Amino acid sequence: MSDDRERPLGGDSTTEPPEAGSSPLERLAEGFRKRTWVTTKSLGRLGVQLAKQNLGINELFSKASDAGAVAMAEKLLCELDEMKGLMLKVGQMVSYLDSTLPPAAQELLRRLQAESKPMSYAVIAEVIRHELGADPPRVFESFDERPFAAASIGQVHRARVEGRDVAVKVQYPGIAKLLEADVRTISRLSRFALFFSQIDGPDVLAELNARLQEECDYSLEALHQRYFAHALAETPGVRVPAVLGGYSTARVLTSELCEGLGFYDFIASASSEVKNRAATTIYRSCFQSIFHHCTYNADPHPGNYIFGADGLVTLLDFGCVKRFSATFIDVWKRLARSICDDDVPGFREAFIDAGFVGTKRGFDFEHQLAAMRVLYRRMIGPDPFHFTHDFVNEANEALTLKNRNKFKMAMPGDWLFVNRLQFGLFSLLALMGATLDVRRMFREAIDSQSDPLYEKPLPDEPRSAAEAETRDARR
Repeated sequence: MSDDRERPLGGDSTTEPPEAGSSPLERLAEGFRKRTWVTTKSLGRLGVQLAKQNLGINELFSKASDAGAVAMAEKLLCELDEMKGLMLKVGQMVSYLDSTLPPAAQELLRRLQAESKPMSYAVIAEVIRHELGADPPRVFESFDERPFAAASIGQVHRARVEGRDVAVKVQYPGIAKLLEADVRTISRLSRFALFFSQIDGPDVLAELNARLQEECDYSLEALHQRYFAHALAETPGVRVPAVLGGYSTARVLTSELCEGLGFYDFIASASSEVKNRAATTIYRSCFQSIFHHCTYNADPHPGNYIFGADGLVTLLDFGCVKRFSATFIDVWKRLARSICDDDVPGFREAFIDAGFVGTKRGFDFEHQLAAMRVLYRRMIGPDPFHFTHDFVNEANEALTLKNRNKFKMAMPGDWLFVNRLQFGLFSLLALMGATLDVRRMFREAIDSQSDPLYEKPLPDEPRSAAEAETRDARR
């Protein structure tokens, strides 16, 4: 490696990249500012459609003809692809949660998971210059100008450094402010939606904003990634890419490049046995993380997994991670056991302790337990359990539309992203057609000792001399 690559100029990741003059970043920031009004209009249009028909997002698509659903998907794809941020995240969720879409519409929206419209190389180069102190050719031995993945907050480029192939994730400039504006927009629109609800809107929105802002801190994501790699090191069938700390900052994250099949290529080509093996790994690592390590990677969408032909699962993207206290997890375990055991008194106590009861007067705990047992059916009935979209939709209806307690329910902010287990992870397993021994795995998880991962020191991060010099040069 040349001296230029080993010793880039000092960068500063404590401030946003400069937006002076007519730089690409200034033009991009102006575009994001104009976009806020588009976000409001898009959310408003969707809300009016749902309110008029008293429908959920699934029913909105299912009421349309195949051609109409494809047209709606095309419109969503065009609008959300340009917008990035929270609206693009909504599109990503619709793309794999909605089982009623015709295949052509699903295929269109799936592009939002990792193939959204990328930023120009000029913008990316300016971010890297600001963060790492020099243009990409001086920092890396090679750097592909065209990204191989682009999503809601950043895009990923293939590069090579110190003889290793790496993935360099570069954050879109101004995205943190954009997400903050999106949350403010949702806050205004949600006041009416939550008018008759016991849900603490400000608490939930504060949690949403906190997680989104953390996603914009790649130095925190690098820490999450290292913690998960350490925690899952002994778990068979799973790997987490190593972080190159010397080439990472708050807005650039460099990791080892892991090759494999994307989610949809994998489920199309793998045998049922291999898919079940991979699904078992995903399920076990998720609940092991929650109930033993007291943490949860709350973004389980198809674009965040790579698969080996033998079912090896590579976990990607640790931006949206929720940490829990041991006390919180112990309450969750009591709640889970009471549901599995059909224990009404124990359920009542745990459900109240979890903060889900907004109004105790008239709250039907027996009905609520029955509704929760629909969701927990996978842990109650005999193994193995086959995940389907019908199961996910039935559980959703039991807990929301058909729940006679819905206007007496509360939801503390800490539980917000836990809902993605139901709507995210289980939808993912349904797409895989997974048949798993979930009862045994779940019981092992809730019977484990709560031992918060982030209270433990990490082993020293391995770093080459060149990588250390690169980081030191930026200090």
